[in-house]
Amino acid sequence: MAQGEPQDEEITFPVGDIEFSVEKEIADLVPGFQIDYYKGLFQKGYVVYADGSSRSC
Repeated sequence: MAQGEPQDEEITFPVGDIEFSVEKEIADLVPGFQIDYYKGLFQKGYVVYADGSSRSC
């Protein structure tokens, strides 16, 4: 994930007050995404899960 302006080959969708962009090819392959915000002791940031993916290693 990177911050920047959406490109022509991307689709954009809002999540709250933030807009996220995904490449059209990836969006066609994955039925959906879940975006969470993680805040741990040493790390924080957004985590993106594809629907149907496992959340554990």
